Amino acid sequence: MHRESKNLTSKYRVLTILILSLLTFVVLVVRFFDLQIIHYSAYRSEAVGNMLNRVDIAAPRGLVYDRKGRKLIYNVPCYNLVVYPHIIKQNPGTWEKLEAVTGETAEKLKKEMERNQYGAYRQAVVLRNIDFKVNTMINEDIQNYPGAEVVFSPIREYTDDIKSGNILGYTAQILKRDFYRYRQRGYKLGDFIGFDGIEKQYEDLLRGERGYRYKQVNAVGKPLSDQAYEQINPVPGNALYLTVDLDLQAYAETLLADHNAAAIVMNYKNGEIVAAVSSPGYDPDMFTEGLTSTQWDSIVQDKRIPLFNRLIRGQYPPGSIYKMVAAAAALEEQTITPSTEFECTGVFSLGDREYKCAHVHGIEDLNDAIAHSCNIYFYNVILKQGIDDWSDYAKRMGFGSPTGVDLPRELAGISPDRDFLDRRYGKRKWWKGMWLNMVIGQGDVLVTPMQVIRYTGILATHGKMVTPHFLRSVHYTEQDSSENPEFPVHDVEGISEATWREIASGMKNAVQDSRGTGRTANVPGLDMCGKTGTAQNPHGEAHGWFLGYSRKKDFPYAVTVFVEHGIAGSDIAAPVAGQLLKAYYHMRNE
Repeated sequence: MHRESKNLTSKYRVLTILILSLLTFVVLVVRFFDLQIIHYSAYRSEAVGNMLNRVDIAAPRGLVYDRKGRKLIYNVPCYNLVVYPHIIKQNPGTWEKLEAVTGETAEKLKKEMERNQYGAYRQAVVLRNIDFKVNTMINEDIQNYPGAEVVFSPIREYTDDIKSGNILGYTAQILKRDFYRYRQRGYKLGDFIGFDGIEKQYEDLLRGERGYRYKQVNAVGKPLSDQAYEQINPVPGNALYLTVDLDLQAYAETLLADHNAAAIVMNYKNGEIVAAVSSPGYDPDMFTEGLTSTQWDSIVQDKRIPLFNRLIRGQYPPGSIYKMVAAAAALEEQTITPSTEFECTGVFSLGDREYKCAHVHGIEDLNDAIAHSCNIYFYNVILKQGIDDWSDYAKRMGFGSPTGVDLPRELAGISPDRDFLDRRYGKRKWWKGMWLNMVIGQGDVLVTPMQVIRYTGILATHGKMVTPHFLRSVHYTEQDSSENPEFPVHDVEGISEATWREIASGMKNAVQDSRGTGRTANVPGLDMCGKTGTAQNPHGEAHGWFLGYSRKKDFPYAVTVFVEHGIAGSDIAAPVAGQLLKAYYHMRNE
């Protein structure tokens, strides 16, 4: 019996051992399957990562051309010195070697690494745009610089023919403090990204797709060969063709060089902007390699504010160019007829206050009032009509809303109505005297030059509202195909052809009549219409405006010029506008 019990125990032990062995075998099989099948890619990548060093290859940004195919923005070769923090930490002697070959102190190079570092295993730029001699010396002896390498990274260049940074924009390096905003879009620390203008607006089209190459390294990260183990070439960004004409743009910059001003020339049938100047402008090349703090301070402390884009962010009172809004509203709502007359004695009294006109015009009808820019005529109009219809028509013409132009950070201006006045001044705490200021484009009314060129296009086309834009076409690099983008167009509702004709008649006389306020903008042969504006400025001389357009069928172009402290629209703005249209007419014929 004892022997049988002993044999049974032995059998249980053997069975237990067999079961445990089987379980162990199953666990090992499962683990091997997990390692070699399920997580094969991850562990292979880690293993490969220990023997290979990945180097990103920057993608060249897309080129930008003007409407005739002339380069506005392009790329030039640039070589940057980079280090790999995890490798150079194991090879501290590399810093002294880099100091000797570059002439920069090791401390400065280390600080640059810390500033540009994102992770121990990613390259960090320590010196940009090194010269040919340094590049050659490092590459010829690269195995003696473990943890360091020279990488190709093209940089932006901008045409020297214009200084339109407010239009073209610039690129700048992504810094640590901003990196979280871009990480999810595939950017890496130290990448360059568009920060203004076309560069920013069309970043996704211009940026391209980075490539990479792998180099074999030993256990301490020292390159075993200068040949790539594997390489995927980058895909360049797409090419953009703008609506801008380089010659006209350069000429417009010259005309406005001595003024704080803005000017736009646009095809009013399709919204293509052929020239747009915010003066003073800035040269985007100065941002290419980064600015010192001294250089940056000199720019931001410049009293002329060159970085301020007056085209889309300058909000100014429009003065008399706004009077056509009141004319359209009053005619459509039958507050007046074209033959309605009011007498201008040079002074208009409301309550105990007097409101002046620039001249004593005598008896004026609507046509005369537009041509001679009579304030008193429109004082009478707004008091008969009230502000509700007037503000409604202003909004129909796009005031108080962005134009949708393809530039970043456009402002909307202010198109005041009853609700706006209630919010600003309190309900029933404003009075009709404010109406008199607003109807002639003063008071709370604010517009941008870009809104004014859209408005000019509406007047020129008798109610067609186009979207001003700079992009003419895109050439896609990978597909080797081109596309012409479409921009929104819609009609201004509720304004008859008869009303548009009456307004155009007054604007024609404003330019072509010998007494018209805009006669200095007239270009013989273009059948010009236009309107001057003088916006009072509590801080100095008045601002000057001019808007106008050609009615010549084969030259459908509108122009807007704004000059800060330009005294009156007829003094500087109108002559500049005339010169721009005349110049472009001859350029097209040539």
